[in-house]
Amino acid sequence: MGVTNLRRSPEASAAGLCLLVECERKRKLKSERLKMDDGAFYRSDFYIGLSLAIISSFFIGGSFILKKKGLLRLASKGSMRAGQGGYAYLKEWLWWAGLISMGVGEAANFAAYAFAPATLVTPLGAMSVLVSAMLSTYFLNEKLNIHGKVGCVLCILGSTVMVIHAPQEEEVASLSVMAEKLKDPGFIIFAICIVVSAMILIIFVVPHYGQKNVLVYILICSVIGSLSVSCVKGLGIGIKDLFAGTAALKEPLFWALLVCLVICVSIQISYLNKALDIFNTSIVTPIYYVFFTTSVMVCSAILFKEWLRMSTDGVVGTVSGFLTIIMGIFLLHAFKDTTFSWDSLPLYLHGAPRGSTWKQSYIALSTHEILGGDMDKK
Repeated sequence: MGVTNLRRSPEASAAGLCLLVECERKRKLKSERLKMDDGAFYRSDFYIGLSLAIISSFFIGGSFILKKKGLLRLASKGSMRAGQGGYAYLKEWLWWAGLISMGVGEAANFAAYAFAPATLVTPLGAMSVLVSAMLSTYFLNEKLNIHGKVGCVLCILGSTVMVIHAPQEEEVASLSVMAEKLKDPGFIIFAICIVVSAMILIIFVVPHYGQKNVLVYILICSVIGSLSVSCVKGLGIGIKDLFAGTAALKEPLFWALLVCLVICVSIQISYLNKALDIFNTSIVTPIYYVFFTTSVMVCSAILFKEWLRMSTDGVVGTVSGFLTIIMGIFLLHAFKDTTFSWDSLPLYLHGAPRGSTWKQSYIALSTHEILGGDMDKK
């Protein structure tokens, strides 16, 4: 019997080993299926957030035009301008139409933050700059030259690169996790710096330089905007939890974020109105985009730490796409008032066309001729 048992022992061991291998294989298959399901879930959320961000850009871009038209109508009537502290725009229906359009756009943007990372949603605001630039050519009689068209193409390319390299996974999935993020010392220091800098600008800088330098109003909107985006992200997560069956409305953090959002948005609207009333839309829109997006990306890096989940290629691609968008916006607006045509190109690129004002090529003067000219002036 001992020999028989010894012979059966290897067979039993082999059978047990096969059973363990089969169990391990089934476990791995189940784990892979769960990962695939989670990946599909995150991808669907990603594309929902992407679509909402694009839709919001169209509404926000149109809102700039409507609000500017309303402010121009008030200025033509002799009403006190918003830049001078007036609030006559509250009686102008065009301004309200612009505000409603911005509200719809911000609502879509609000929802986008609940589905996609802030690193993706915020930079896509460049689409609103394109919409604003195109609509301004028809409704504000502003021209879009070759530089502007190249800038539009660069903005689209940069946005595409950012979409490809943006993180597709959520870093914050619930209000409880959001609460832990808000307690991070790095974010607390960042928030204190934002509030202090905004107060310094409002109290000391605005009275002296507000109507002279466009950066003053835009800096206030941008730094406060970084906090408003954080509030929007948290509220979006709370509403998402609410639909999932969690009692998010009982969380004090939800209402604290809502109050903070209302305060931040009120400040942004007030100073953005002043900037649009005093300065050209083609100046306000791109500068506001660059400063606002940069502030939000810094805040996102500190609070949500989405960058830590990205590979090196993803980080490089995202930064490159953002810089490409900035270059496009610069070309779109820096040379907006420049009359650019083939006649203005240097002669060494092509022959002088008929009717060109560039009749002569440049002639190098000798040192003797230059000195002789200076002596004649004396």
